[in-house]
Amino acid sequence: MGLGQRPLTRTVDVTVASAARMYDFLLRGKDSYPADQVACERLAEAVPDLASLIEAQRAFSLNAVDRLASRHGVRQFLDFGCGLPSWINTHQVAQRADPGSRVVYIDKDPMVAAHGRAMLEEEGRTLVVQGDLLDPSEVVGNPRVAELIDFSRPVAVIMTSVLHCVTDDERPAEAVRGLLDRLADGSFLVLSQWVSNDARTRDRIADIMHRSTAGAWGKVRTPAEVDGFFRGLATQEPGMGDVSEWARAAHHDAQGFGLFEYGGVGRVQR
Repeated sequence: MGLGQRPLTRTVDVTVASAARMYDFLLRGKDSYPADQVACERLAEAVPDLASLIEAQRAFSLNAVDRLASRHGVRQFLDFGCGLPSWINTHQVAQRADPGSRVVYIDKDPMVAAHGRAMLEEEGRTLVVQGDLLDPSEVVGNPRVAELIDFSRPVAVIMTSVLHCVTDDERPAEAVRGLLDRLADGSFLVLSQWVSNDARTRDRIADIMHRSTAGAWGKVRTPAEVDGFFRGLATQEPGMGDVSEWARAAHHDAQGFGLFEYGGVGRVQR
């Protein structure tokens, strides 16, 4: 078991909200349960623009995949915390640039893994595995992943809206660095998570999510803490910021006190 990794679960408890099903509900999907919907209602009381925040994160992730595939020629993607299948997914965007693009989806949630295998897997092009970003050696060393991904060539790692599900005690920065150290020069990191400059907002969101998910939650961080995940990487234009603005190439001044999704794209350069 790597770093602060939590054991993988093989069963689904629909009486407790899960972050993946909450996202699905907010993206108008069909794979949520009453517990997830109630949790979203509670969260929306604290974050009135919650649906817009989720949609902005999704747009950022897909925009970044399109940019990396179209402009930088990336043909391999690892999508961590991929969530339940949506109306458009990472492999569909990547394969618009090149039908031979290969994508591995990784998620801890057993329901996500099951649905993904049924709806996303394509022989020789896409793969869905149940795994944990906190154990990069397990993912990289997975024989099925190695069949699809050539780690001697550039890979784009997608970690959007996932690290706020990880506590500092689980050492996420070490996990991110451990994974990037295994990748070829010219690889990319696409990362974003919920942040706030206001401690009361961070605590309120954490309390709601901890209660709703029975503790399967991490923390809302500050922008500076998220910047730390990009240490040593070459940040790509337009730089770090609110991802809803990033998609429009406008830098966020990060001075607001509400909740927003903050992140960017960094390139591995050795």
